[in-house]
Amino acid sequence: MEPLVQAPVRPRSLLIVDDEEVLLHLLARLFRSLYDVRTASSGQEGIELLRSGFSPQVIMADQRMPEMSGAEFLEQSRSLVPNAVRIILTGYTDVSDIIDSINRGNVYRFLTKPWEPSELKEAVRLCFEHYDVTMKNTELASALSQLEELNREKSELLHIVAHDLKNPMNSIRLVAEMILSQRDLSENERTRYMQMIFDTSDKALHLISNLLSVEAIERGVVLLHTEPSSVGVVLQELVAEHQTQAQEKCITVHQTVPDDVYVQADRQSLRQVLDNLLSNAIKYSPRGCNVWLETQTHHTNMQQLALTANSTVQWTCISVRDEGPGFTEDDKTRLFGKFARLSAQPTGGESSTGLGLSIVKRFVEAMGGHVWCESEHGQGATFTVALPTASLAE
Repeated sequence: MEPLVQAPVRPRSLLIVDDEEVLLHLLARLFRSLYDVRTASSGQEGIELLRSGFSPQVIMADQRMPEMSGAEFLEQSRSLVPNAVRIILTGYTDVSDIIDSINRGNVYRFLTKPWEPSELKEAVRLCFEHYDVTMKNTELASALSQLEELNREKSELLHIVAHDLKNPMNSIRLVAEMILSQRDLSENERTRYMQMIFDTSDKALHLISNLLSVEAIERGVVLLHTEPSSVGVVLQELVAEHQTQAQEKCITVHQTVPDDVYVQADRQSLRQVLDNLLSNAIKYSPRGCNVWLETQTHHTNMQQLALTANSTVQWTCISVRDEGPGFTEDDKTRLFGKFARLSAQPTGGESSTGLGLSIVKRFVEAMGGHVWCESEHGQGATFTVALPTASLAE
């Protein structure tokens, strides 16, 4: 078991804002031996200090200051350091000031002048303690949310194993029993049944491969070896493998990518990415439609890739375009999520786990590429994978 590595403890930071120079000096001296103390003589100066990157856990501000009150300063500070605990100091007992500072500045403590040093120290100590408890609760809430998400994913996985794997296994068993029980099958019938077993087991293996890929990616054990890989050759292999699936639905796959288009990629991962995209295009397209496999070469100024203007990277974009139902705006926000359930449904009764596009995104990004989808609901979809163009050595 690996030893636990503790995160470095963040130093206690305190920001004090007061327009009275003497009080500001005394307060800084009172707390400097206990905390990392920064001071500001006005609300605006305090805001500029926060904008410069100083992120205190506790902020103490005087209420009555010229130009910007303590409540106004604390209100503006909330967008810069939302988790900081805030204290208002004032010598006034005006109730409206108190209410204003609490409501606008999200003030945790209200302390009146004159103050006793020991009481003030204890109040600030309690504020840091409150900050710690609040952050711990936030961490626990985040951890709980992650556990709930893991539990949901486990339930999805159990559903896949129980349903999407059970069905093909039952189909294989039934066909095998038919072959064994009917001794008088013709050669053509026997061949047809064997093809059923092959096709069904192939789908089950594809599903298992996807599940293992997700598990390997999440454990961080996927080792990629990028090298110049021919997009055309990979696509030719995939089109041949999916020919039966396409023919059953009278779908024509147009593949015109030449063999000399190369990208820098892990060949097996590239194959799995394009296999998922092509399989989906056929799966979600109605009978008699078309699927196009195309490539284009782009230089640096592609908006989708968010590249810098001075980048020298050349990209090859591999597109899989279909005439299926396309995606709604809600679908687009969840396209590449794991176990995503979208509005589009397979048109030939095929199963769908919602894992394919998640795997596509993770593998593409692991190879230093980008993937996106362009679609209008009811007008098909185009998935594009952009990978660095590879140049072959002479």
